Amino acid sequence: MNPIRTGTATVAARIPYANAAPFYALWADAPFAVRNLSPRELGREAETGSVDLGLMAAGDYLRLRDRFDMLAPLGVAARGPVQSVLLFSRRPANALGDALLSVTPETSTSIRLLKLLLQVKRGLPNLRFVRGLEPAQADGLLLIGDQAMRTRNRPPDGFVHTLDLGADWLEWTGLPFVYATWVVRSSLDPVIKNELRSFLEASLAAGLASLPEIARHQTGPGWSAAEMEGYLRRFHYRFGPEDLQGLERFAQLLAEHDLLAAD
Repeated sequence: MNPIRTGTATVAARIPYANAAPFYALWADAPFAVRNLSPRELGREAETGSVDLGLMAAGDYLRLRDRFDMLAPLGVAARGPVQSVLLFSRRPANALGDALLSVTPETSTSIRLLKLLLQVKRGLPNLRFVRGLEPAQADGLLLIGDQAMRTRNRPPDGFVHTLDLGADWLEWTGLPFVYATWVVRSSLDPVIKNELRSFLEASLAAGLASLPEIARHQTGPGWSAAEMEGYLRRFHYRFGPEDLQGLERFAQLLAEHDLLAAD
């Protein structure tokens, strides 16, 4: 299998976060070029045409779904807390009116989710979201992925409150949250799409069959193998109807509150 797009190799983006690791079990032999990109970088590169396939942040998929299709009902979703999409703050979330919030440069979806949870769910006024501020300058700090996992037990001084965005979304909507979904460029040949889908399904199956081993290799966040395995088992990698309902609810709220455009 050697997918080809207009004479050049298909380019896939890999999100190098622990919660995506089960998808990559067979990627040492991937039949496409691979680039490691953060979620926000992936969305930008896909928009410019330099990435054809990837685990795209839900916010970017909803923004770009005129150009990308879900490759399969696969991705990263969870019902409730996940411990890797976290707002650390000096005040409780309900008391963050007029706050200055530092946002990781890596996020495309969680920043939109946070705005919904603070501005819409709680009705907090005068919030300012700035990417990459030093914690000392901010009232709150939004982190995702392995960085959030590393910080969970060692937040910066004064950041005594932690909000798990997945738990807050579930409390609000009663639905799981889809953080990312596997997408492919719509214009790719259907034969290539089928080959990519088959490869991805096989790679995920291999990953889920060896989850304890995968957990042992995810050492970046500094968690024990048992903690990491428990973390990975929180996620839905194959979407069910409720996950897709959660994704569409997110899409509806983003559209209602003008949060779908590129941030």
